[in-house]
Amino acid sequence: MARADSERRSASVVGTAIQVVILFLLLGILAAVVMVLFVMRSVVSVPNQVGAGVAAQAGRALGDAEQALQSATDPNHPPLGLTPDTEFSALALWHVGEGLPGGTDYVLSVQSIKRRDGAESPDTGLYAVLHAELRQPRQTRILGQIVRTDSDPHDYAVYKGEVFRIGHVVYRVNWISQDESAVAAGAVRRPDAVTQSLKFEYD
Repeated sequence: MARADSERRSASVVGTAIQVVILFLLLGILAAVVMVLFVMRSVVSVPNQVGAGVAAQAGRALGDAEQALQSATDPNHPPLGLTPDTEFSALALWHVGEGLPGGTDYVLSVQSIKRRDGAESPDTGLYAVLHAELRQPRQTRILGQIVRTDSDPHDYAVYKGEVFRIGHVVYRVNWISQDESAVAAGAVRRPDAVTQSLKFEYD
């Protein structure tokens, strides 16, 4: 009987010891999780500009390293990060008051060059007003008498980088100058490849 009691006490002690060990393990895991969360919070709380600056420096360093590696293995490689511009077959220059070519039913002209106050960038600070109207105004007659004439006028504010189509030619505005009272637009070499929305289009 005494031997049985001794065995029960031993088993109880061993069980308690195991529970204590498990408790310490759980406490250790909990402490580790709390520490990780604290570190993550500290990292997130770093000012955005510092993180952005570090990321930018790391990106530049990686780009320089890649450039150096390519230069060593392939001296004739194209530049990294080069964004091809739109290909033009011709560059047209129109001054205020001059007409744009093309257009079967409508005639278009440069009406004015205007400046936009509070623009976010130089490219959005100037725009050209292009005027379109029918070559032959529509006439409404009653008993043979003209009572109404409609040229269907439209004015479009066109900014640098916008595209429009006249006839079979798609133009992309290249620059706008208020000093020269002019706007320059390139005739896109491959109109079918243009995915940008057209400001307007006339056949």
